[in-house]
Amino acid sequence: IPGDGRCLFRAVSHGACLRKGEPSPKENTERELADELRSKVADEFLKRRKETEWFLEGNFDTYVKQIRKPHVWGGEPELLMAVACPP
Repeated sequence: IPGDGRCLFRAVSHGACLRKGEPSPKENTERELADELRSKVADEFLKRRKETEWFLEGNFDTYVKQIRKPHVWGGEPELLMAVACPP
């Protein structure tokens, strides 16, 4: 998994493919899946604002706006939201 700022989202998407019994995605597909997951994660933060606002650093709206950018690294909060995202 390349360390390109999408690495967390790439890894989760890659693992989801393998878990479904699908082959490892090609790099372009993996990037697209990662960006789709990133968008879903950002949407999930907004959907669960009351539940999540307290554990994000800084201004909530700024954080969500930043996490939508393709080269901003994700971390534990994004993993928590990824679990709630539909495949």
